Amino acid sequence: MTSRERILNAAIPVFARKGRHGAHMEEIAALAHINKAMIYYIFHNKDDLYLEVLKFVLAKARESLAFATYEDIKNEKSYEEVISNYISRQLSFFLENMNYTKIMIDAMSNGAEEIAVTMKYIKELERDNNTTIIFKSFIEKGKSEKRIRDIDTDQLVISMVGMVIIYFLSHSITEVFEIEVIDEAQFMEERKRSVIDLIMNGIMVSFQEETQIKKNKAS
Repeated sequence: MTSRERILNAAIPVFARKGRHGAHMEEIAALAHINKAMIYYIFHNKDDLYLEVLKFVLAKARESLAFATYEDIKNEKSYEEVISNYISRQLSFFLENMNYTKIMIDAMSNGAEEIAVTMKYIKELERDNNTTIIFKSFIEKGKSEKRIRDIDTDQLVISMVGMVIIYFLSHSITEVFEIEVIDEAQFMEERKRSVIDLIMNGIMVSFQEETQIKKNKAS
């Protein structure tokens, strides 16, 4: 592992735990088992290191989420499958990579200027296959085929992401609404089913009819 990689690996949990402004280079250096001067030599300052961490985290999210969605669409999976998988993968990724999740949420909620720079970097990675554009075009296709209701695609995408990420903004949300979470893994599986059910029933023209037919066949 290179010094750069060691520093990034150490910086991620520190930024996740303490946020951008609470993180200290000394702690990152100690966790990386590297001289603090080496961090400044490679990254110059904490802001530059934070930007690189953000790029790394969002690139990992892209690898896990965007490519799979692109493959689903390319393989001509149904609208139900593509959209359900899109939601399910996001929930799984955020839950399984809590450090990444905390860093992304902190950056977005605080309006970090680095978000714009990072998104340019991500778009460059996706130069030939911009998954966001592909996914939105997929939704538009569904609307033209009368499979998806005539709704605002941009608003739909925001709503999907919002419903996925709200739980991770603060776990205290369960306390606010007096929700007892005994088994988080089980709760998140229920969360997936709930979000998918709400989205699909809200946007698919025939989803309710098809769901009822499947239930009737199963019984």
